Amino acid sequence: MPAVLQVEIHPFNTCERLIRFANQLKVEMMGYSNLGHASYTELGMATSEDSCLDLPLIADMAAKYSKTPAQVILRWGVQRGTVCIPKTSSKERLAENIDLFSFSLTEDEMKSITALNKNKRFNDPGSYAEPAFGHFYPIYE
Repeated sequence: MPAVLQVEIHPFNTCERLIRFANQLKVEMMGYSNLGHASYTELGMATSEDSCLDLPLIADMAAKYSKTPAQVILRWGVQRGTVCIPKTSSKERLAENIDLFSFSLTEDEMKSITALNKNKRFNDPGSYAEPAFGHFYPIYE
């Protein structure tokens, strides 16, 4: 039995049923690409329209708590019980990431972020593996 399941989790891919199943099995859920589109836009696999960081809902919460939109999204992930693994090469962002525990989102705020779900994956080998590596891997079909 695995101890941890690592999958793409962000407000546009909330993985509610998978998290519920993992919790039943006592398997920890770890999310990568917690902020959604960012790394994938650089690779041409997403556009700026795919950003959950620019949504008015997230911006309003960030303003309410004097936090960044990224902090709100990461707090949502941590508060719902998933392990988040944000990447950064910036000392300032590292400090922001550590500061996730200085505030909490309300139950209604948590629900409103979860309601953003579109089952949208950016890291889909069925889309990029064939052009990049010459092999077709439709693992989400």
